Amino acid sequence: MIIAQGLTKLYDQFLAVDNINFEINQGEIFGFLGPNGAGKTTTIRMLAAIFPPSSGRATIANFDVVEDAMEVRSRVGLLSENPNLYERLTARENLDFFARLYDVPAEQIPNRIDFLGDLFDLRMRLDERVGTYSKGMKQKLAIAKALIHDPPILFLDEPTSALSPEAAKVIRDLLTDLAKDRSRTICICTHNLFDAERLCDRVAIIRQGRILTIGTPSQISSSFSGPPLVRFSFQQVTDSLIQTISKVEGVLEVEKHPVKNDIMIKVDNHEQITPKIVREIVTKNQ
Repeated sequence: MIIAQGLTKLYDQFLAVDNINFEINQGEIFGFLGPNGAGKTTTIRMLAAIFPPSSGRATIANFDVVEDAMEVRSRVGLLSENPNLYERLTARENLDFFARLYDVPAEQIPNRIDFLGDLFDLRMRLDERVGTYSKGMKQKLAIAKALIHDPPILFLDEPTSALSPEAAKVIRDLLTDLAKDRSRTICICTHNLFDAERLCDRVAIIRQGRILTIGTPSQISSSFSGPPLVRFSFQQVTDSLIQTISKVEGVLEVEKHPVKNDIMIKVDNHEQITPKIVREIVTKNQ
């Protein structure tokens, strides 16, 4: 269904995606798991024929993403991290507009909108302006928009990002239901391991534009099992703080979280080493 061979994207001197290879099967839920800036979004945008790769090749249902870009776009639905909805229009007007962009036959549009309204529990709110919707409702509408032309392939970029735990669960449940009949291939970009474990058949770990490994969630967890991992949160993470922690006996590896002021620390013994780390931080007035 989806094949990538040597897929690469270069922005000036920045290598966003670095020679990646993978195959995604018909009806599979496939996840790209990695931190922000890892190359996940760039990858799915190339697959969706939004922009071309710098080198390499990708095909969607045997259509080349460069040579057959229009055919590819007609077969994919894309949920970007920002919903891109028209908030002054009603939900129905939004869906009608995007249905026409995708050349859905005019006589089919009303039924398609009602079907998606029922599927996403929005039927009673379709004629309200999107600006009045909660974040969770907007996300449901954005996924409905991606499905308006009934594409066989769906790309979802951080589908539960910035949602409350309750709203995120609703979205996960909807995606699980959507994938039950295996008629649609779904690709999910996420930095959330829980989402990847709950939703995906297979996961590609991607970092700095490279795929580190591909496997089932259980295989990924097994391959990365090893020394205990301790996580600390700080108001600010400095180089001196990282150096202080690195020098504690029993600390194997120290890594700063790519977004938050958190530090992940691999230790050889959680119960013995964690108190040592705390004492060292306090002693050094970190």
